[in-house]
Amino acid sequence: MKKRTKLLLGGIALASGLLVLSSCTKSFCSNVDQGRMLYAFDPGVTRYSYGGTETITVSEAVGGVTYTYTVNNVDLIYATWNNDAKEYQFADDDKLTYLNNIVASSISSGYLTVNGNTLDYYKAFDELVLENALKASLRANCENVTISSEEDFALFERELSYFSYVKFVKDNDSGMWESWTAIDKEVRAAIDDEDKCPSSDFSQLYRSKMSSYVATYRTCLTTKTDKYGSYGYSTEGVYIEEKTWAYAWTKGGFFEGLLVFPIGWLIDQIAFGFHGLGVANGWSALLSILFVTLIVRLIMMAATIKTTAGNAKMTELQPEITKIQNKYPNANTSQVEKQRMAEEMNRLYKKNKINPFASLIVMVFQFPIFICVWGALSGSAALSSGTVLGLDLSLTIREVLFNGANWGPAGGYAAVTALFLFLFMALAQAASMLLPQFIQKKKQKEATKLGKNPAQNEQQNRMKWVTYIMLAMIIFMGFSLVSAMGVYWFIGALISIGQTLITQSIISRKKKSKK
Repeated sequence: MKKRTKLLLGGIALASGLLVLSSCTKSFCSNVDQGRMLYAFDPGVTRYSYGGTETITVSEAVGGVTYTYTVNNVDLIYATWNNDAKEYQFADDDKLTYLNNIVASSISSGYLTVNGNTLDYYKAFDELVLENALKASLRANCENVTISSEEDFALFERELSYFSYVKFVKDNDSGMWESWTAIDKEVRAAIDDEDKCPSSDFSQLYRSKMSSYVATYRTCLTTKTDKYGSYGYSTEGVYIEEKTWAYAWTKGGFFEGLLVFPIGWLIDQIAFGFHGLGVANGWSALLSILFVTLIVRLIMMAATIKTTAGNAKMTELQPEITKIQNKYPNANTSQVEKQRMAEEMNRLYKKNKINPFASLIVMVFQFPIFICVWGALSGSAALSSGTVLGLDLSLTIREVLFNGANWGPAGGYAAVTALFLFLFMALAQAASMLLPQFIQKKKQKEATKLGKNPAQNEQQNRMKWVTYIMLAMIIFMGFSLVSAMGVYWFIGALISIGQTLITQSIISRKKKSKK
């Protein structure tokens, strides 16, 4: 196998490894967070609005005291079954898209599925969910509540949204779907008619499909409980619980506690700060990425300043390195010349206090930081709220570009923004990675050419291929990971370009002053 092919395969393996490892940082989503997300995809067949004649009353005993939650003047609006279309919908033709998708899958699979006869099952299910949510509210607040005005009704809707997780999970200590299974069992027992309840096949399909709706979401890292993101029917987001540093260590692990949570905390503070100044959510998120990138890169620069200086010296010494390499044109085939050239190169490195393996050390140092930055950006709840020129920074560039709706006004032209972000990121990364090679090549021209050196040419070609593979890997990952990561890489590339130019300028001035 040719060396070039080996390098290419090695690069592909490295890229695949990075993609796998980038998923190693654990999700910060709790069971309650996921329960609320699930509810956003299936809030049931019942709507609650103010101005009706119904009254809802729920009582719960807490510590020997019974508290009551009363909602007056409620209008209960139910969805109906459209037998022709084989789907549920409300009178205003507002369809239950996600539930209907599951129904369609069930019909195509030949399962005994839901229909008009099962509407009573869903109504009863919603009634128990509402009862459990209001009881959870009473246990949490320990006070009587009476809703009697339209203004108070907004509080009831917020309470229902906050405690909506009870449809699927009792609390963070209980398992997912535990609450849903208990409600399902209770409703089936009350109806006591299999023809009026969904079949077991449908229920299993429902759980599988619903889980798949929320499986990819991991934007639950936040330091403030509030509504974030856009899930299912909820364009205003769902409540995501505040996460603590202790939670990061226990729920996640070493890297989550050491780096992911602190970076996420920093994103929150900056985003919330700008939002407090009146900056829109999407733009405050963008500014937080900008400042976090600057801070992370400054820390990395401070930690690797000696290595950076050594790399700059290597570039400056390129004429001398070339002279040594040209003295041993047969180093590629002669073991003696190869050893002599290595000894002379080591003396040159030692004289100028350079570690030729420093770049590898920097890569080892940068890799876990990259993984943790990705974990924080992909997990940040603050970045999932609002858009920048139509683009949701918590979505991947790939899924935005491949969604046809995003190319038009309905999708806010998000795909156009994503395309430009990807192109700018790719160009900036190419410039930042190829600039050092360009400078090194320029320095080589200053050296006296005593003849071609196969070993030198082989080394240069190898370095070029490594650079090209790394560049292709970053571009590929920028396409596959969240858009926020594309912004991070774009800003980071600009910083690298500036760092390279400034470092070379300083070294060149020092060299001239010595002369």
